[in-house]
Amino acid sequence: MLNNRTWLAFANRKRCRHTDAIHYLGFINWRMGRVRFSIGDIVYLFMSDERCVRFKMVVTAENCKREDQSFWVVTPPNEITYKLELLEEYEGTMLSEKELCKYGLKGGRSLEVPNCNNKELIGYIISIF
Repeated sequence: MLNNRTWLAFANRKRCRHTDAIHYLGFINWRMGRVRFSIGDIVYLFMSDERCVRFKMVVTAENCKREDQSFWVVTPPNEITYKLELLEEYEGTMLSEKELCKYGLKGGRSLEVPNCNNKELIGYIISIF
């Protein structure tokens, strides 16, 4: 049996209104691609517009049809997805980009692919939530 992993993923506001989808639906869909989430994995979302980690999600299903298309700013991809359900929302300032950089957040293109390998950064995020 696989141990569940903890991920940091980048939610791009220019593509999708993730916050609205999470508040309205209680979940978002995340494309299945290079990233290999497993059911039970925890995914923290770094919000592009707010420049902070705001949501703690859990992967509850895979191979799902997209259900959050009405929240997309661009035409949503028609592909199979993971379903990420909301566990917790954080509204403080300790998970800002500035703070996260102190624990190894690189920014730039490194945010494009979800990451589970930066143990110091993920450990810090877990300690705040």
